[in-house]
Amino acid sequence: MIKIVILACFVLWMFIRQLTKSKPNSIWRIKLKRLSRYALIGAIVWLITIAFGSVKYQIYTDKVFTYQGNIQTIFAWQENRLLPIESLSTPVLLSLDYETTYPLTEKSAQSLTQSYPYEPYYLGVSQFLGTVLSFFFLLSYLSRHISTDRRWQEALASDSKAGYRDFLHWANSKKLRRLHCFAMEKKIDIAMQSIDQRARLKLEMYRQGYNAQGLNSAFLEMLNEVVKSGYNSITVKATHHDNFKPLAEVRDITAAALNFGAREPKLFMERYYQHYLSNALNKETPAKFDTMVINAPEHLRFSYPEPSSANSLLEKQLASVLNQGKKRFTGDDLVEFTTSSSSLFSQPNVCLEVSYLCQLGTKKGSRQTSIWAGENPNKLITMNGTEYPGGNILWLVFGMAFNWRLLINGKEISTGHCSTLPDSEICNLSRPQKQHMPAKSEVEKQIFEVVALSNVSVFFAQLMGVEADSINQHTINLKDKKTAEKVKTQNQASNELTEKLEDALRGEALEELMKSSGVELYQQNKAAVDSIISDYIKNNGDTDTVLMIIDLLGDSAPELVGWLTSLIGDSSDE
Repeated sequence: MIKIVILACFVLWMFIRQLTKSKPNSIWRIKLKRLSRYALIGAIVWLITIAFGSVKYQIYTDKVFTYQGNIQTIFAWQENRLLPIESLSTPVLLSLDYETTYPLTEKSAQSLTQSYPYEPYYLGVSQFLGTVLSFFFLLSYLSRHISTDRRWQEALASDSKAGYRDFLHWANSKKLRRLHCFAMEKKIDIAMQSIDQRARLKLEMYRQGYNAQGLNSAFLEMLNEVVKSGYNSITVKATHHDNFKPLAEVRDITAAALNFGAREPKLFMERYYQHYLSNALNKETPAKFDTMVINAPEHLRFSYPEPSSANSLLEKQLASVLNQGKKRFTGDDLVEFTTSSSSLFSQPNVCLEVSYLCQLGTKKGSRQTSIWAGENPNKLITMNGTEYPGGNILWLVFGMAFNWRLLINGKEISTGHCSTLPDSEICNLSRPQKQHMPAKSEVEKQIFEVVALSNVSVFFAQLMGVEADSINQHTINLKDKKTAEKVKTQNQASNELTEKLEDALRGEALEELMKSSGVELYQQNKAAVDSIISDYIKNNGDTDTVLMIIDLLGDSAPELVGWLTSLIGDSSDE
Protein backbone atom coordinates (compact mmCIF):
# COMPACT_ATOMS: atom_id res chain seq x y z
CA MET A 1 0.00 0.00 0.00
CA ILE A 2 2.76 2.42 0.96
CA LYS A 3 4.62 1.62 -2.25
CA ILE A 4 1.52 2.42 -4.28
CA VAL A 5 1.06 5.76 -2.50
CA ILE A 6 4.72 6.67 -3.01
CA LEU A 7 4.54 5.72 -6.71
CA ALA A 8 1.34 7.72 -7.18
CA CYS A 9 2.91 10.80 -5.56
CA PHE A 10 5.99 10.51 -7.76
CA VAL A 11 3.89 10.23 -10.95
CA LEU A 12 1.78 13.23 -9.88
CA TRP A 13 4.90 15.27 -9.15
CA MET A 14 6.39 14.45 -12.58
CA PHE A 15 3.13 15.42 -14.30
CA ILE A 16 2.95 18.77 -12.47
CA ARG A 17 6.63 19.46 -13.18
CA GLN A 18 6.14 18.87 -16.92
CA LEU A 19 2.94 20.91 -16.93
CA THR A 20 4.60 23.96 -15.38
CA LYS A 21 7.50 23.73 -17.83
CA SER A 22 5.19 24.17 -20.82
CA LYS A 23 4.03 27.60 -19.58
CA PRO A 24 6.52 28.64 -16.90
CA ASN A 25 5.07 32.14 -16.46
CA SER A 26 1.44 31.06 -16.01
CA ILE A 27 0.49 32.17 -12.53
CA TRP A 28 -1.86 29.21 -12.01
CA ARG A 29 0.85 26.77 -12.97
CA ILE A 30 3.22 28.54 -10.62
CA LYS A 31 0.60 28.04 -7.89
CA LEU A 32 0.26 24.36 -8.84
CA LYS A 33 3.99 23.86 -8.72
CA ARG A 34 4.13 25.57 -5.36
CA LEU A 35 1.31 23.35 -4.10
CA SER A 36 3.21 20.23 -5.15
CA ARG A 37 6.28 21.59 -3.38
CA TYR A 38 4.27 22.13 -0.22
CA ALA A 39 2.77 18.65 -0.52
CA LEU A 40 6.29 17.22 -0.70
CA ILE A 41 7.37 19.23 2.33
CA GLY A 42 4.23 18.16 4.18
CA ALA A 43 4.87 14.51 3.29
CA ILE A 44 8.43 14.68 4.58
CA VAL A 45 7.27 16.26 7.84
CA TRP A 46 4.53 13.65 8.08
CA LEU A 47 7.00 10.80 7.65
CA ILE A 48 9.39 12.23 10.22
CA THR A 49 6.64 12.99 12.71
CA ILE A 50 5.03 9.57 12.52
CA ALA A 51 8.26 7.60 12.30
CA PHE A 52 9.71 9.23 15.39
CA GLY A 53 6.69 10.64 17.15
CA SER A 54 3.96 8.00 17.44
CA VAL A 55 3.99 4.97 19.76
CA LYS A 56 5.15 1.60 18.39
CA TYR A 57 3.09 -0.68 20.63
CA GLN A 58 -0.26 -0.38 22.32
CA ILE A 59 -0.64 -2.59 25.47
CA TYR A 60 -4.06 -2.99 27.07
CA THR A 61 -3.31 -5.72 29.70
CA ASP A 62 -0.55 -6.70 32.11
CA LYS A 63 -1.43 -10.40 31.93
CA VAL A 64 1.59 -12.56 31.16
CA PHE A 65 1.42 -15.22 28.45
CA THR A 66 3.94 -18.01 27.88
CA TYR A 67 5.35 -18.45 24.38
CA GLN A 68 6.69 -21.92 23.52
CA GLY A 69 6.45 -22.94 27.17
CA ASN A 70 9.36 -20.90 28.53
CA ILE A 71 9.23 -17.29 27.20
CA GLN A 72 7.15 -14.79 29.17
CA THR A 73 5.28 -12.25 27.02
CA ILE A 74 2.41 -9.82 27.07
CA PHE A 75 -0.19 -9.12 24.41
CA ALA A 76 0.20 -5.88 22.34
CA TRP A 77 -0.85 -4.23 19.13
CA GLN A 78 2.18 -3.38 16.95
CA GLU A 79 1.28 -0.19 15.04
CA ASN A 80 2.48 1.00 11.67
CA ARG A 81 4.24 4.20 12.72
CA LEU A 82 3.77 5.74 9.30
CA LEU A 83 0.01 5.31 9.44
CA PRO A 84 -1.33 4.34 12.91
CA ILE A 85 -4.68 2.72 11.98
CA GLU A 86 -6.19 -0.67 12.88
CA SER A 87 -5.98 -2.21 9.42
CA LEU A 88 -2.20 -1.70 9.39
CA SER A 89 -1.68 -2.80 13.04
CA THR A 90 -0.65 -6.35 13.97
CA PRO A 91 -1.49 -8.28 17.19
CA VAL A 92 1.73 -9.75 18.66
CA LEU A 93 3.22 -11.19 21.80
CA LEU A 94 5.82 -8.76 23.16
CA SER A 95 8.74 -9.70 25.41
CA LEU A 96 8.76 -8.15 28.82
CA ASP A 97 11.72 -5.96 27.84
CA TYR A 98 9.63 -4.59 24.90
CA GLU A 99 12.37 -5.52 22.44
CA THR A 100 11.22 -8.74 20.79
CA THR A 101 7.89 -9.71 19.24
CA TYR A 102 6.54 -13.22 18.69
CA PRO A 103 3.78 -14.24 16.29
CA LEU A 104 0.38 -15.45 17.41
CA THR A 105 -1.44 -18.49 16.15
CA GLU A 106 -4.62 -17.76 14.28
CA LYS A 107 -6.74 -19.11 17.13
CA SER A 108 -4.85 -17.19 19.82
CA ALA A 109 -4.93 -13.99 17.75
CA GLN A 110 -8.70 -14.23 17.29
CA SER A 111 -9.24 -14.81 21.02
CA LEU A 112 -6.93 -12.04 22.21
CA THR A 113 -8.11 -9.42 19.73
CA GLN A 114 -11.67 -10.00 20.86
CA SER A 115 -10.65 -9.66 24.51
CA TYR A 116 -8.40 -6.67 23.90
CA PRO A 117 -9.59 -4.86 20.75
CA TYR A 118 -7.57 -2.15 19.03
CA GLU A 119 -8.26 1.38 20.15
CA PRO A 120 -7.14 4.30 17.94
CA TYR A 121 -4.49 6.47 19.52
CA TYR A 122 -6.11 9.80 18.71
CA LEU A 123 -3.63 11.82 20.68
CA GLY A 124 -0.75 10.74 18.49
CA VAL A 125 -2.71 11.37 15.30
CA SER A 126 -3.83 14.83 16.44
CA GLN A 127 -0.28 15.73 17.42
CA PHE A 128 0.93 14.65 14.01
CA LEU A 129 -1.77 16.54 12.11
CA GLY A 130 -1.31 19.58 14.28
CA THR A 131 2.42 19.62 13.65
CA VAL A 132 2.04 19.24 9.88
CA LEU A 133 -0.76 21.80 9.55
CA SER A 134 0.99 24.31 11.80
CA PHE A 135 4.19 24.06 9.79
CA PHE A 136 2.29 24.27 6.49
CA PHE A 137 0.24 27.34 7.36
CA LEU A 138 3.15 29.07 9.08
CA LEU A 139 5.25 28.65 5.97
CA SER A 140 2.36 29.83 3.80
CA TYR A 141 1.85 32.91 5.95
CA LEU A 142 5.52 33.88 6.09
CA SER A 143 5.91 33.43 2.34
CA ARG A 144 3.00 35.78 1.63
CA HIS A 145 2.06 34.14 -1.63
CA ILE A 146 -0.70 36.56 -2.51
CA SER A 147 1.72 39.49 -2.59
CA THR A 148 4.33 37.44 -4.41
CA ASP A 149 1.91 36.35 -7.13
CA ARG A 150 0.51 39.86 -7.56
CA ARG A 151 3.93 41.48 -7.85
CA TRP A 152 5.19 38.78 -10.19
CA GLN A 153 2.16 39.25 -12.44
CA GLU A 154 2.83 43.01 -12.49
CA ALA A 155 6.47 42.41 -13.45
CA LEU A 156 5.46 40.02 -16.23
CA ALA A 157 2.80 42.42 -17.49
CA SER A 158 5.28 45.32 -17.69
CA ASP A 159 7.92 43.12 -19.35
CA SER A 160 10.45 45.89 -18.67
CA LYS A 161 13.69 46.14 -16.78
CA ALA A 162 12.17 48.68 -14.41
CA GLY A 163 9.31 46.30 -13.57
CA TYR A 164 11.67 43.38 -13.01
CA ARG A 165 14.03 45.50 -10.89
CA ASP A 166 11.11 46.58 -8.70
CA PHE A 167 10.23 42.93 -8.16
CA LEU A 168 13.85 42.03 -7.34
CA HIS A 169 14.09 44.88 -4.84
CA TRP A 170 10.91 43.70 -3.14
CA ALA A 171 11.91 40.02 -3.26
CA ASN A 172 15.33 40.68 -1.71
CA SER A 173 13.98 42.83 1.12
CA LYS A 174 13.45 39.74 3.33
CA LYS A 175 15.45 36.51 3.59
CA LEU A 176 12.50 34.11 3.51
CA ARG A 177 10.93 36.02 0.62
CA ARG A 178 14.23 35.92 -1.26
CA LEU A 179 14.42 32.15 -0.77
CA HIS A 180 10.92 31.69 -2.12
CA CYS A 181 11.57 33.97 -5.15
CA PHE A 182 14.87 32.35 -6.08
CA ALA A 183 13.41 30.57 -9.13
CA MET A 184 11.76 33.80 -10.30
CA GLU A 185 15.10 35.64 -10.11
CA LYS A 186 16.54 33.14 -12.57
CA LYS A 187 13.66 33.85 -14.95
CA ILE A 188 14.29 37.59 -14.59
CA ASP A 189 17.91 37.18 -15.74
CA ILE A 190 16.67 35.50 -18.92
CA ALA A 191 13.86 38.03 -19.38
CA MET A 192 16.28 40.98 -19.16
CA GLN A 193 18.58 39.42 -21.74
CA SER A 194 15.55 38.94 -23.97
CA ILE A 195 14.50 42.59 -23.53
CA ASP A 196 17.99 43.81 -24.47
CA GLN A 197 18.15 41.60 -27.53
CA ARG A 198 14.71 42.68 -28.74
CA ALA A 199 15.75 46.33 -28.37
CA ARG A 200 18.99 45.70 -30.28
CA LEU A 201 17.04 44.09 -33.11
CA LYS A 202 14.60 46.99 -33.20
CA LEU A 203 17.47 49.49 -33.32
CA GLU A 204 19.19 47.59 -36.11
CA MET A 205 15.91 47.32 -38.02
CA TYR A 206 15.45 51.10 -38.03
CA ARG A 207 19.12 51.66 -38.93
CA GLN A 208 18.62 49.39 -41.93
CA GLY A 209 15.48 51.34 -42.84
CA TYR A 210 17.29 54.69 -42.74
CA ASN A 211 20.19 53.37 -44.77
CA ALA A 212 17.82 51.87 -47.37
CA GLN A 213 16.23 55.31 -47.89
CA GLY A 214 19.61 57.05 -48.14
CA LEU A 215 19.05 58.94 -44.89
CA ASN A 216 21.44 59.55 -42.03
CA SER A 217 20.39 59.29 -38.41
CA ALA A 218 23.22 60.40 -36.15
CA PHE A 219 21.07 59.47 -33.14
CA LEU A 220 20.63 55.82 -34.16
CA GLU A 221 24.33 55.57 -35.00
CA MET A 222 25.13 57.06 -31.60
CA LEU A 223 22.98 54.45 -29.84
CA ASN A 224 24.54 51.69 -31.93
CA GLU A 225 28.05 52.72 -30.88
CA VAL A 226 27.04 52.77 -27.22
CA VAL A 227 25.35 49.37 -27.42
CA LYS A 228 28.39 47.85 -29.17
CA SER A 229 30.59 49.15 -26.36
CA GLY A 230 28.51 47.21 -23.84
CA TYR A 231 27.16 50.22 -21.92
CA ASN A 232 23.54 51.16 -21.31
CA SER A 233 23.79 54.64 -19.80
CA ILE A 234 24.71 57.94 -21.48
CA THR A 235 25.46 60.97 -19.35
CA VAL A 236 24.42 64.29 -20.89
CA LYS A 237 26.62 67.26 -20.03
CA ALA A 238 25.63 70.73 -21.25
CA THR A 239 27.85 73.81 -21.02
CA HIS A 240 27.71 77.24 -22.58
CA HIS A 241 30.35 77.84 -25.22
CA ASP A 242 33.50 79.33 -23.68
CA ASN A 243 33.87 83.11 -23.97
CA PHE A 244 37.01 85.12 -23.50
CA LYS A 245 35.82 88.74 -23.69
CA PRO A 246 33.59 90.53 -21.14
CA LEU A 247 30.15 91.53 -22.40
CA ALA A 248 30.87 95.19 -21.67
CA GLU A 249 33.58 95.15 -24.35
CA VAL A 250 31.28 93.82 -27.09
CA ARG A 251 29.66 96.55 -29.19
CA ASP A 252 27.70 94.52 -31.73
CA ILE A 253 24.44 93.56 -30.01
CA THR A 254 23.92 90.57 -32.34
CA ALA A 255 27.34 89.21 -31.43
CA ALA A 256 26.56 89.90 -27.80
CA ALA A 257 23.36 87.85 -28.04
CA LEU A 258 25.13 84.96 -29.72
CA ASN A 259 28.24 84.80 -27.61
CA PHE A 260 27.55 86.38 -24.27
CA GLY A 261 23.83 86.81 -23.56
CA ALA A 262 23.35 83.66 -21.53
CA ARG A 263 26.63 84.16 -19.66
CA GLU A 264 25.77 87.58 -18.21
CA PRO A 265 21.95 87.65 -18.43
CA LYS A 266 21.17 90.78 -16.38
CA LEU A 267 23.71 92.99 -18.12
CA PHE A 268 22.76 91.59 -21.50
CA MET A 269 19.02 92.22 -20.99
CA GLU A 270 19.77 95.79 -20.02
CA ARG A 271 21.77 96.36 -23.23
CA TYR A 272 19.36 94.42 -25.43
CA TYR A 273 16.38 96.36 -24.05
CA GLN A 274 18.15 99.68 -24.54
CA HIS A 275 18.84 98.69 -28.15
CA TYR A 276 15.13 98.09 -28.85
CA LEU A 277 14.05 101.07 -26.77
CA SER A 278 16.35 103.37 -28.75
CA ASN A 279 14.94 102.09 -32.05
CA ALA A 280 11.37 102.56 -30.80
CA LEU A 281 11.96 106.14 -29.59
CA ASN A 282 13.59 107.13 -32.88
CA LYS A 283 10.50 106.26 -34.90
CA GLU A 284 8.03 109.01 -35.71
CA THR A 285 5.13 106.57 -35.62
CA PRO A 286 5.97 103.72 -33.25
CA ALA A 287 4.39 100.38 -34.12
CA LYS A 288 2.45 98.34 -31.54
CA PHE A 289 5.56 96.36 -30.69
CA ASP A 290 7.56 99.57 -30.18
CA THR A 291 4.88 100.91 -27.83
CA MET A 292 5.03 97.73 -25.78
CA VAL A 293 8.81 98.01 -25.51
CA ILE A 294 8.58 101.63 -24.38
CA ASN A 295 5.94 100.85 -21.74
CA ALA A 296 7.38 97.59 -20.38
CA PRO A 297 8.31 97.99 -16.67
CA GLU A 298 11.58 96.54 -15.44
CA HIS A 299 9.95 93.83 -13.33
CA LEU A 300 8.24 92.43 -16.46
CA ARG A 301 11.38 92.29 -18.61
CA PHE A 302 12.59 88.70 -18.42
CA SER A 303 16.07 87.53 -19.45
CA TYR A 304 17.93 84.22 -19.27
CA PRO A 305 18.36 82.40 -15.95
CA GLU A 306 21.79 82.28 -14.34
CA PRO A 307 24.30 80.17 -16.33
CA SER A 308 24.44 77.31 -13.79
CA SER A 309 20.64 77.06 -13.79
CA ALA A 310 20.50 77.29 -17.59
CA ASN A 311 23.01 74.43 -17.93
CA SER A 312 21.04 72.28 -15.50
CA LEU A 313 17.72 73.00 -17.22
CA LEU A 314 19.15 72.32 -20.66
CA GLU A 315 20.67 69.02 -19.49
CA LYS A 316 17.29 68.03 -18.10
CA GLN A 317 15.55 68.87 -21.37
CA LEU A 318 18.16 67.10 -23.47
CA ALA A 319 17.96 63.92 -21.37
CA SER A 320 14.14 64.02 -21.35
CA VAL A 321 13.80 64.62 -25.10
CA LEU A 322 16.41 62.01 -26.02
CA ASN A 323 14.74 59.46 -23.71
CA GLN A 324 11.34 60.32 -25.18
CA GLY A 325 12.68 60.00 -28.72
CA LYS A 326 14.45 56.69 -28.19
CA LYS A 327 11.16 55.04 -27.17
CA ARG A 328 10.05 55.00 -30.77
CA PHE A 329 13.21 53.46 -32.17
CA THR A 330 14.53 51.16 -29.42
CA GLY A 331 12.05 51.05 -26.55
CA ASP A 332 12.66 52.09 -22.97
CA ASP A 333 15.26 49.65 -21.69
CA LEU A 334 18.26 49.46 -24.02
CA VAL A 335 19.90 52.81 -23.21
CA GLU A 336 19.12 55.51 -20.65
CA PHE A 337 20.12 59.19 -20.89
CA THR A 338 20.93 60.81 -17.55
CA THR A 339 22.08 64.29 -16.54
CA SER A 340 25.61 64.97 -15.33
CA SER A 341 24.27 65.79 -11.85
CA SER A 342 23.53 62.07 -11.41
CA SER A 343 27.23 61.20 -11.77
CA LEU A 344 28.93 63.94 -9.77
CA PHE A 345 31.24 61.56 -7.95
CA SER A 346 32.26 59.33 -10.83
CA GLN A 347 33.53 59.76 -14.35
CA PRO A 348 30.89 58.44 -16.76
CA ASN A 349 31.96 55.76 -19.21
CA VAL A 350 29.75 57.26 -21.91
CA CYS A 351 29.20 61.01 -22.14
CA LEU A 352 27.33 63.17 -24.62
CA GLU A 353 28.95 66.59 -24.30
CA VAL A 354 26.86 69.46 -25.64
CA SER A 355 28.27 72.98 -26.02
CA TYR A 356 25.60 75.56 -26.82
CA LEU A 357 25.04 79.20 -27.70
CA CYS A 358 21.77 81.14 -27.53
CA GLN A 359 20.88 83.03 -30.72
CA LEU A 360 18.69 86.12 -31.08
CA GLY A 361 17.82 88.32 -34.05
CA THR A 362 17.64 85.36 -36.44
CA LYS A 363 14.86 84.62 -38.95
CA LYS A 364 14.57 81.71 -41.36
CA GLY A 365 11.40 80.64 -43.08
CA SER A 366 8.52 80.55 -40.60
CA ARG A 367 10.73 80.82 -37.54
CA GLN A 368 12.41 83.76 -35.88
CA THR A 369 14.08 84.71 -32.63
CA SER A 370 14.07 88.04 -30.85
CA ILE A 371 12.67 89.84 -27.87
CA TRP A 372 8.93 89.15 -27.74
CA ALA A 373 6.28 91.46 -26.31
CA GLY A 374 2.85 90.82 -24.86
CA GLU A 375 0.43 92.16 -22.30
CA ASN A 376 -0.41 90.77 -18.91
CA PRO A 377 -4.20 91.03 -18.56
CA ASN A 378 -4.06 91.73 -14.82
CA LYS A 379 -3.83 95.29 -13.46
CA LEU A 380 -1.98 94.05 -10.40
CA ILE A 381 0.31 91.04 -10.16
CA THR A 382 2.27 89.43 -7.35
CA MET A 383 5.78 88.05 -7.75
CA ASN A 384 7.10 86.02 -4.87
CA GLY A 385 4.50 87.64 -2.59
CA THR A 386 5.32 91.23 -3.59
CA GLU A 387 2.65 93.24 -5.42
CA TYR A 388 3.51 95.01 -8.69
CA PRO A 389 1.48 96.83 -11.34
CA GLY A 390 0.66 94.81 -14.45
CA GLY A 391 1.60 95.92 -17.93
CA ASN A 392 3.53 94.91 -20.99
CA ILE A 393 5.83 91.89 -20.84
CA LEU A 394 9.12 91.35 -22.65
CA TRP A 395 10.77 87.95 -22.82
CA LEU A 396 13.43 86.29 -24.94
CA VAL A 397 12.62 83.67 -27.56
CA PHE A 398 15.97 82.33 -28.64
CA GLY A 399 17.44 79.85 -31.05
CA MET A 400 20.42 77.67 -30.21
CA ALA A 401 23.61 76.44 -31.79
CA PHE A 402 24.71 73.00 -30.56
CA ASN A 403 28.12 71.42 -30.88
CA TRP A 404 28.04 67.85 -29.59
CA ARG A 405 30.41 64.95 -29.30
CA LEU A 406 30.03 61.40 -28.02
CA LEU A 407 32.79 60.08 -25.74
CA ILE A 408 33.16 56.42 -24.78
CA ASN A 409 35.83 55.75 -22.13
CA GLY A 410 37.29 59.18 -22.90
CA LYS A 411 37.64 58.50 -26.64
CA GLU A 412 35.76 60.70 -29.11
CA ILE A 413 33.46 58.50 -31.23
CA SER A 414 31.34 61.01 -33.17
CA THR A 415 30.70 64.74 -33.37
CA GLY A 416 28.19 67.08 -34.94
CA HIS A 417 26.76 70.59 -35.16
CA CYS A 418 23.12 71.70 -35.24
CA SER A 419 21.61 75.16 -35.44
CA THR A 420 18.01 75.38 -34.27
CA LEU A 421 15.16 77.87 -34.24
CA PRO A 422 12.16 77.36 -31.96
CA ASP A 423 8.52 76.88 -32.91
CA SER A 424 6.46 80.00 -32.19
CA GLU A 425 3.43 77.92 -31.15
CA ILE A 426 5.46 76.18 -28.45
CA CYS A 427 7.20 79.39 -27.38
CA ASN A 428 3.83 81.06 -26.80
CA LEU A 429 3.35 78.58 -23.97
CA SER A 430 6.23 80.28 -22.14
CA ARG A 431 4.51 83.67 -21.92
CA PRO A 432 3.93 84.69 -18.26
CA GLN A 433 0.22 85.50 -17.98
CA LYS A 434 -0.78 84.53 -14.46
CA GLN A 435 -1.64 87.06 -11.80
CA HIS A 436 0.34 85.24 -9.13
CA MET A 437 3.90 84.40 -10.13
CA PRO A 438 6.96 83.06 -8.35
CA ALA A 439 10.17 85.10 -8.07
CA LYS A 440 11.41 86.70 -11.28
CA SER A 441 14.34 84.27 -11.46
CA GLU A 442 11.91 81.33 -11.34
CA VAL A 443 9.79 82.82 -14.13
CA GLU A 444 12.94 83.18 -16.23
CA LYS A 445 13.70 79.49 -15.62
CA GLN A 446 10.20 78.52 -16.76
CA ILE A 447 10.52 80.59 -19.94
CA PHE A 448 13.95 79.12 -20.66
CA GLU A 449 12.64 75.60 -20.08
CA VAL A 450 9.81 75.94 -22.60
CA VAL A 451 11.84 77.68 -25.31
CA ALA A 452 14.78 75.31 -24.76
CA LEU A 453 12.42 72.35 -25.19
CA SER A 454 11.39 73.59 -28.62
CA ASN A 455 15.03 74.01 -29.63
CA VAL A 456 15.99 70.61 -28.22
CA SER A 457 13.11 68.92 -30.05
CA VAL A 458 14.46 70.47 -33.30
CA PHE A 459 17.94 69.30 -32.32
CA PHE A 460 16.60 65.75 -31.91
CA ALA A 461 14.73 65.91 -35.24
CA GLN A 462 17.97 66.90 -36.97
CA LEU A 463 19.79 64.03 -35.23
CA MET A 464 17.10 61.75 -36.69
CA GLY A 465 17.81 62.99 -40.22
CA VAL A 466 15.30 65.83 -40.75
CA GLU A 467 16.84 68.74 -42.69
CA ALA A 468 17.09 72.08 -40.86
CA ASP A 469 15.66 73.99 -43.86
CA SER A 470 12.59 71.77 -43.84
CA ILE A 471 12.03 72.36 -40.13
CA ASN A 472 12.45 76.14 -40.47
CA GLN A 473 9.64 76.28 -43.04
CA HIS A 474 7.29 74.51 -40.67
CA THR A 475 5.48 75.22 -37.39
CA ILE A 476 3.08 73.04 -35.42
CA ASN A 477 -0.45 74.34 -34.99
CA LEU A 478 -1.05 72.84 -31.57
CA LYS A 479 -4.68 73.96 -31.36
CA ASP A 480 -5.63 72.50 -34.72
CA LYS A 481 -7.53 69.23 -34.36
CA LYS A 482 -6.03 67.98 -37.62
CA THR A 483 -2.56 68.21 -36.07
CA ALA A 484 -3.61 66.05 -33.14
CA GLU A 485 -5.32 63.55 -35.42
CA LYS A 486 -2.27 63.34 -37.69
CA VAL A 487 0.01 62.80 -34.70
CA LYS A 488 -2.37 60.15 -33.35
CA THR A 489 -2.36 58.31 -36.68
CA GLN A 490 1.44 58.33 -36.91
CA ASN A 491 1.78 57.30 -33.29
CA GLN A 492 -0.66 54.42 -33.70
CA ALA A 493 1.17 53.15 -36.78
CA SER A 494 4.46 53.14 -34.90
CA ASN A 495 2.91 51.51 -31.84
CA GLU A 496 1.21 48.83 -33.90
CA LEU A 497 4.50 47.92 -35.53
CA THR A 498 6.24 47.89 -32.16
CA GLU A 499 3.52 45.68 -30.66
CA LYS A 500 3.69 43.31 -33.61
CA LEU A 501 7.47 43.01 -33.32
CA GLU A 502 7.38 42.61 -29.54
CA ASP A 503 4.76 39.85 -29.73
CA ALA A 504 6.75 38.01 -32.38
CA LEU A 505 10.11 38.38 -30.66
CA ARG A 506 8.78 37.71 -27.17
CA GLY A 507 7.64 34.27 -28.31
CA GLU A 508 11.18 33.27 -29.25
CA ALA A 509 13.37 31.37 -26.82
CA LEU A 510 16.45 33.32 -25.80
CA GLU A 511 18.87 31.14 -27.74
CA GLU A 512 16.80 31.62 -30.90
CA LEU A 513 16.37 35.34 -30.25
CA MET A 514 20.14 35.79 -30.00
CA LYS A 515 20.48 34.33 -33.49
CA SER A 516 17.93 36.73 -34.98
CA SER A 517 19.02 39.48 -37.35
CA GLY A 518 17.89 43.10 -37.57
CA VAL A 519 18.39 42.91 -41.33
CA GLU A 520 15.94 40.02 -41.60
CA LEU A 521 13.54 41.84 -39.31
CA TYR A 522 13.66 44.88 -41.57
CA GLN A 523 13.06 42.81 -44.71
CA GLN A 524 10.03 41.17 -43.08
CA ASN A 525 8.54 44.56 -42.09
CA LYS A 526 10.01 46.76 -44.83
CA ALA A 527 6.80 48.48 -45.91
CA ALA A 528 5.77 49.45 -42.36
CA VAL A 529 9.26 50.60 -41.34
CA ASP A 530 9.79 52.67 -44.51
CA SER A 531 6.38 54.28 -44.07
CA ILE A 532 7.09 55.28 -40.47
CA ILE A 533 10.51 56.72 -41.36
CA SER A 534 9.12 58.61 -44.38
CA ASP A 535 6.29 60.08 -42.33
CA TYR A 536 8.74 61.09 -39.62
CA ILE A 537 10.97 62.93 -42.10
CA LYS A 538 8.07 64.44 -44.03
CA ASN A 539 6.33 65.75 -40.90
CA ASN A 540 9.53 67.03 -39.24
CA GLY A 541 9.19 64.77 -36.23
CA ASP A 542 5.91 66.39 -35.14
CA THR A 543 4.75 63.20 -33.44
CA ASP A 544 7.60 63.12 -30.97
CA THR A 545 7.48 66.91 -30.49
CA VAL A 546 3.81 66.83 -29.45
CA LEU A 547 4.43 63.83 -27.19
CA MET A 548 7.33 65.73 -25.60
CA ILE A 549 5.02 68.68 -24.93
CA ILE A 550 2.50 66.35 -23.28
CA ASP A 551 5.16 64.66 -21.16
CA LEU A 552 7.31 67.65 -20.24
CA LEU A 553 5.13 70.77 -20.35
CA GLY A 554 2.05 69.69 -18.43
CA ASP A 555 2.52 72.44 -15.83
CA SER A 556 3.09 75.16 -18.45
CA ALA A 557 -0.07 74.48 -20.45
CA PRO A 558 -2.38 72.13 -18.53
CA GLU A 559 -5.47 72.93 -20.64
CA LEU A 560 -3.69 72.45 -23.96
CA VAL A 561 -2.00 69.29 -22.73
CA GLY A 562 -5.33 67.95 -21.49
CA TRP A 563 -6.94 68.65 -24.86
CA LEU A 564 -4.09 67.03 -26.79
CA THR A 565 -4.09 64.02 -24.48
CA SER A 566 -7.83 63.53 -24.95
CA LEU A 567 -7.34 63.40 -28.73
CA ILE A 568 -4.07 61.49 -28.91
CA GLY A 569 -4.34 59.30 -25.84
CA ASP A 570 -1.97 58.91 -22.92
CA SER A 571 1.60 59.15 -24.23
CA SER A 572 2.77 56.80 -21.50
CA ASP A 573 1.02 53.98 -23.36
CA GLU A 574 3.53 54.13 -26.16
